[in-house]
Amino acid sequence: MHLRWWLSAPFALLMLLAVPASAYASVGIGIQAGPVRLSGAAHPGGSYALPAVYVVNTGTQEESVVIRIERLSAGHGRTVPPSWIQAAGGAVELSHNQSARIPLQLVVPATAKPGAYFSDVVVRGSAAVSGAGANFGVAAATDLEFRVAPGLVSGPCLSLPGWLLPAFAGLLLLAAAAVILHRSGLRIRIERQPPGTRPSA
Repeated sequence: MHLRWWLSAPFALLMLLAVPASAYASVGIGIQAGPVRLSGAAHPGGSYALPAVYVVNTGTQEESVVIRIERLSAGHGRTVPPSWIQAAGGAVELSHNQSARIPLQLVVPATAKPGAYFSDVVVRGSAAVSGAGANFGVAAATDLEFRVAPGLVSGPCLSLPGWLLPAFAGLLLLAAAAVILHRSGLRIRIERQPPGTRPSA
């Protein structure tokens, strides 16, 4: 798998100039080269599972990586609000050369405007290397792309009170009992007796 990575400062040049050759520790984060892309269109009010993003710890130190949504590339479309993207599990701990796939969830608010959306999925590591009196952290990014189509996500057609369904079921049972009684040929006669009289044998 091809990986794309970048460093949060002109890291490579400064490391060559400032870090002693005896320093063996290194930090690095890699992320998939392909974009995170929703296959179909999203709709306002909907929630969608995005493809999990692949990340790997390319350094020698243990990393605690977190996902952020930021607009780093030019791209095409509206900027994705970070609150629309939820990464499962929070921070992910990765040892040397360990990789993980981090699930992402897209939650589109009902007020979202239709059109193309673009941002970057940025994974940042917690480890840092010191040099020339400064600390340098690492991060990596890949594109995030999806499209919002007009029209709200369809919900229930009617919002009915909770008591209505049992009442309707009871009426259906009474109607079914009446039909069965009618077809059986049974007749029920109700007579009213005057007060003080005994019913005839």
